[in-house]
Amino acid sequence: MLFEYIKYNNYRPYYGEQVIDFRNRDNRSDDIYKKNIVLIGGLNGHGKTSIINSILICLFGHRAFKNQTEYYEYLSKSVNIKHVQNGGRDGSIELAFSEDSEIYAIEVSFIHGQEEEFRKVYELNESFEKVREISFTSEEFIEFIDSRIPLDVAQFFIFDAEKIRDLVGDQDKEETRKAIQKVVSLEIYNQLLKDLDKLYDEFSKQIKGKISNTQLNDMYQRIENITSELESLENEVNFLETQYNELNTERITTEQERRKLIANAGQTKASLNKVIGQYETKLQKIEEDLTFLKKNQLYQIILQPAIKNLKIRLMEERQFLDSLQRIRMKFAPYEDFMTELLNIDINPKLTEEQKTQLKEHGKRIWAKINHIQYTIVSRQIEILHDLSPGEYQTLLTYPETKPMNLKKLIEEKQKAQEMIKKYYDQLNSAPDEVNTSEYDQKLNDLNQQLGEIKIQLREKKPKITQLRNDKIRLKNEYQRKLNEIEKIGPLKKKTDLLQKLYNATYEFVEKVTVLKARQMKTEIEKILKQLFRKSDFQQILFDHEKFTLTIINQFGNPIDLNSRSEGEKQLIALSMIWALTKVSGSRFPFVIDTPLARLDSVHRTNLVEHYFTKLNDQVIILTTDTEITKDFYQELIPFIETEYTLVYDHTENYSKIEKGYFFSREEAMWRA
Repeated sequence: MLFEYIKYNNYRPYYGEQVIDFRNRDNRSDDIYKKNIVLIGGLNGHGKTSIINSILICLFGHRAFKNQTEYYEYLSKSVNIKHVQNGGRDGSIELAFSEDSEIYAIEVSFIHGQEEEFRKVYELNESFEKVREISFTSEEFIEFIDSRIPLDVAQFFIFDAEKIRDLVGDQDKEETRKAIQKVVSLEIYNQLLKDLDKLYDEFSKQIKGKISNTQLNDMYQRIENITSELESLENEVNFLETQYNELNTERITTEQERRKLIANAGQTKASLNKVIGQYETKLQKIEEDLTFLKKNQLYQIILQPAIKNLKIRLMEERQFLDSLQRIRMKFAPYEDFMTELLNIDINPKLTEEQKTQLKEHGKRIWAKINHIQYTIVSRQIEILHDLSPGEYQTLLTYPETKPMNLKKLIEEKQKAQEMIKKYYDQLNSAPDEVNTSEYDQKLNDLNQQLGEIKIQLREKKPKITQLRNDKIRLKNEYQRKLNEIEKIGPLKKKTDLLQKLYNATYEFVEKVTVLKARQMKTEIEKILKQLFRKSDFQQILFDHEKFTLTIINQFGNPIDLNSRSEGEKQLIALSMIWALTKVSGSRFPFVIDTPLARLDSVHRTNLVEHYFTKLNDQVIILTTDTEITKDFYQELIPFIETEYTLVYDHTENYSKIEKGYFFSREEAMWRA
């Protein structure tokens, strides 16, 4: 089964007639790559969800919605707004699909404001022209669709990728288990068992009228009693499972409504008062710190520049005195020599200036001869402070209070005051404390009811299994007794054959169930290794009775799948769908909305490289502009059958379906 096209006529955001062709008629059959990807890009609110809903409407009608009221209300509001403003009243969706050599189109029409649908089915020729209309009753149409893609199976093929992660948490639900078994054809085998059992009972009734054997009659009566009890128990279990699913749906809805109430309420008066109290406590602490600074450190802050300058001056004076001292020590012998030399009487007598010149020149010569580094102190500093070493050290190490501390406290004070004012403003319009007690009580009641139903199911299901085994044993014994009676004729042969067939089928179902579970386990394991970059998934187990998945970590313990990240749960769910596809050999088209939104780049790459291109013959992917990067797009190009972008025209107020994906359209515009 492959989708050929979907045609919109004034449906939701799509004004006028607009078409998406899912097949590219120009693709060559000798292409190296299998072109199975239909890529449809669109920003949020541009019509991706409307595409998903339109496919479900054509295939399943009101069955795809919670109830008929919700469905018909949706249809009554599905005519394009611009078309209605222009005086139009009608809209339609037409979905065409091919199966082997047959091509069909389902057309659903609706009228603005009217809660009803008009459904037609056509047979098309190879040119997609309508050859004839096929007349169906409602029941016949349901059979026509469900024989191709049953409603409860569709959830695995047409889905929002962010919602499909719920499959991980719901895998132990009865309807999920039945849907999985239907995909892998186990339900057909189970139905065959029921049909054989029913046929056997009919023949046995006929035999009962032909024989008078008391023992046989007693045995047959016991079989009938077991059959009656079994049917009663099965009906009770079916009722309980239906009741459980309805209550569980109600529980999920209640939880969503409770979360929505809390989210919409935002911050209540109580929570705002709590935040204000925290900021007021913080402000009080800042005020205390500022008061302490004023009393104990304010004079230090005021004197801080003078203290800093004094320290600099003292260090300069000390450096100058140290320089002079070093020079004196180096030239002490020279000074003694020159003092003695200049005290000698010379005729004519030297002037003081001449003595000074001789002393300075001689100093340089002395330094050169004795290899002394001669440094003249270039800057003369007046010594203002006569301090002892202890006094000098005390002044240099005198603590400085950093003004930054005061500045930081003042900034924090201003910020706290601003936040208090902000929250006081919000307090006036904030609601009182959100009261969720009604929802809490309802959830408690629902959880209690669900728990009671689970207990009843756990009690009844083993009884059903026991009764089935008892019935098989009695039927086999009954058959052996019949074999002892002669002249039963054809009826005896029929029951004999039916019992053998039933036993063989029962054994076959048991073995094929285990086989399918093993195949599921193998395929899930294979795809998980390709999709996941984590090494803590060491072993995969798949229960052949419950059809549930268990993953064992490196320590040999089962992993709580519900505790994993949303992205991981999505990948696990997609892996289960991959396995279903492989094990069942189904060729249903996949329609996946926003498959990459919650995933990191590594997991996105793994999905693009190992999943989409191998999943099935037709994979329709609906994405935003941020999900598939240009690199991912380049990876997908060889596998793309067709590509479109949903573009909302803000001037015309409707969405347009345009050829080409985001990147290819940008490149085309750039070239133009």
